[in-house]
Amino acid sequence: TPFPDEEQNFAVPKGSPLAFETDLSYPLALKMSTLKDIQAKDTEDKSLNNYKKQLLGDVATPFPDDPRKVIVKEFYIEFQGGKKITLDPTDKKLLEKLKKEPIEMKEKVLYRFGVGFYIQHDICHGLKFKLKMAKGLFSDTDDFTLGSYGPKKEIQTWFQKQWSEAPSGMMYRGGYTGTATFYDLDKQQHLQWSFKLNITK
Repeated sequence: TPFPDEEQNFAVPKGSPLAFETDLSYPLALKMSTLKDIQAKDTEDKSLNNYKKQLLGDVATPFPDDPRKVIVKEFYIEFQGGKKITLDPTDKKLLEKLKKEPIEMKEKVLYRFGVGFYIQHDICHGLKFKLKMAKGLFSDTDDFTLGSYGPKKEIQTWFQKQWSEAPSGMMYRGGYTGTATFYDLDKQQHLQWSFKLNITK
């Protein structure tokens, strides 16, 4: 396929949000607790206290008048070497513009996608990011598990762990349509957006 699957069997860094999903030392009931439940637990268990500290940090509500628990604000296309394109996936005028003026990407360039989002009001368990790239009869879908995130005042970001290589060759150059979906383990969709890429020689 033009956009190969990303290897997802990677080692989880210590302190990563994903570690809370894969660390079997914590009961599932605790992982699925609400913010109030976890804050109320008074324990001398050092492991649990460390879990609470890393997941919750400095609890804050960045947009108190907004009832949403997850607010997606930025979509990134980062190129190896430092260049990064930042888009607002909620900007409908921008997304319409991209349909006529797609983002240009050189074939064989190394890139990765990322998302910037706010969590507020409560913990969001099992955030997931699905990305489908399609060109004619070709399509490829990646489904990533980000992990559990606690509410914070600042924007929180996630990037693909592995760099991908843009497809090359006459058959694979041209326009692609991308569909991104940000959702969670409860199948609640927080935002879905589309964008256009144009692979050039």
